[in-house]
Amino acid sequence: MERFGVLLSAKMYDVMKEVFGESASDLIYRLLERQLSLTWEEAGEKIDAFHAYLKRLVGSEVSQIILATSLKGLCRELQREYEEVEKHFSLLDELYEVKFQLLASFQKEERPVSN
Repeated sequence: MERFGVLLSAKMYDVMKEVFGESASDLIYRLLERQLSLTWEEAGEKIDAFHAYLKRLVGSEVSQIILATSLKGLCRELQREYEEVEKHFSLLDELYEVKFQLLASFQKEERPVSN
């Protein structure tokens, strides 16, 4: 799994595109890179710097909405991914249970009955 910061950066980029459109979002990220030497990929790792810059650019309320929406969206994606992994582990557990039952019944059949 990718690092949390990378996943958050990607989600923030998606939210920014939804809110401002692709060209305006790209402009914001270019300004961010020029003024703070911070790429969009690093925004999730340096969330405080990104949020402070975004707040100066679009205001506190909008920047808070973008951050909160990004975090909620990322949480939903991670929850779905976790549930998918959990399904696979449940299937593996069931397969191992069947395997052990078959082995146990096979071993019972092979044991000679002693008198």
